[in-house]
Amino acid sequence: HKRQRLDAMGGHASTRAAAEVCDESCLTDEERQLSPLFCEVLMMLWKHQRSLGGLKHFASSRPSLRHKVKKEDFCTNYTDFEYVYMTVLGFAKLHALVEEITKLNNGENFTRNPGVQLLERACGMTMHGDREGSNALLRSAPGAMLEAYQAAKASGKILEFFRKAFDRKADPCLEDISLQRLPADAAVKDVAGEHLRVFCNECTWQWAKKIGTSYEKAKELRFGSDEALAEDFAQSYNAETFSQALRARGVVRRGTASCRWEVQLEDGTWGPYEEDASASIESAHQLGQPELELRLGPRGWQYTIDLQNQVQRNDKTKKSRPIRRTEVATSPVSPEGVAGGARLTEDELAEAIRYFVGLCTLPSKATLSPAPPPSRPSGSSATPSA
Repeated sequence: HKRQRLDAMGGHASTRAAAEVCDESCLTDEERQLSPLFCEVLMMLWKHQRSLGGLKHFASSRPSLRHKVKKEDFCTNYTDFEYVYMTVLGFAKLHALVEEITKLNNGENFTRNPGVQLLERACGMTMHGDREGSNALLRSAPGAMLEAYQAAKASGKILEFFRKAFDRKADPCLEDISLQRLPADAAVKDVAGEHLRVFCNECTWQWAKKIGTSYEKAKELRFGSDEALAEDFAQSYNAETFSQALRARGVVRRGTASCRWEVQLEDGTWGPYEEDASASIESAHQLGQPELELRLGPRGWQYTIDLQNQVQRNDKTKKSRPIRRTEVATSPVSPEGVAGGARLTEDELAEAIRYFVGLCTLPSKATLSPAPPPSRPSGSSATPSA
């Protein structure tokens, strides 16, 4: 996929230039201590220095990682060469320090997270250490960049790789498309609102590509005064598509909110069924069915759930175990308080959608034009941010 994307970039850097032997004299002694794979990328950057804007911020020196740089500064005060060079340098140092950084990442925010603090000091980058998958992202990012570089090199499009793979303005930032951590006791509307905020920005990103504009420009146009554009955006961003997206992502719980089914284990204790299996059993129970068949466990063995006699029977071994239906306390948010792990019932989702439609935050149909979404939920607030 990376190769296909690079092939579609258009334009060609000199294949001959990519094949030239790189001269390490352009690197500092400190840079030569980095992985040779990253050294090659840095040396190739120096070959394309002028094409990428040369030196501006570092007019009397060379690009270096002195501190974390904010997005606004990167977009206005640095040339493409300086920006890409600092990014590659940051990835190279992350590659060397990733185990130490991930070990120190305690899942807290910056002020209490030594892993994030080390990442900023050494690599000039930051991250949300409290987000699920942050350590996996740190481990995979340097390798992904090197893989993309090698694909560009093989295609003879290194200059285009530097210009477009490191575009500072094209794509939404992680903040826009990542679910934020919510308290464990967050209200249903806050949970749904956080998912709606992310869904809105995902739709914006896709719509920007459709109409041939930047993501930032699309954010201005999606709820603007041009009704035709607003209605076009509403074709993908509306109550129906939002509801479908949440179901596809497993956010909506099947079955009733307060019941689950359990089976008695060998030691006499009770263990819950998988959520989908429990929902299927509950559905059959609600419909008054005497029994149903399910495939359970890692081997997918077939079982008969006898609801009249309250037993689970293995169709192959004929072994039976007692089952029971229990009442459980439910919360829209997972115990960890992570919005991505939240589960809403159908009724809760329907109520939340009615709420956002009533606020004109979400169009009920594709032909309606919504007003701009309010700010991200905070405390008792329950509306999604743009």
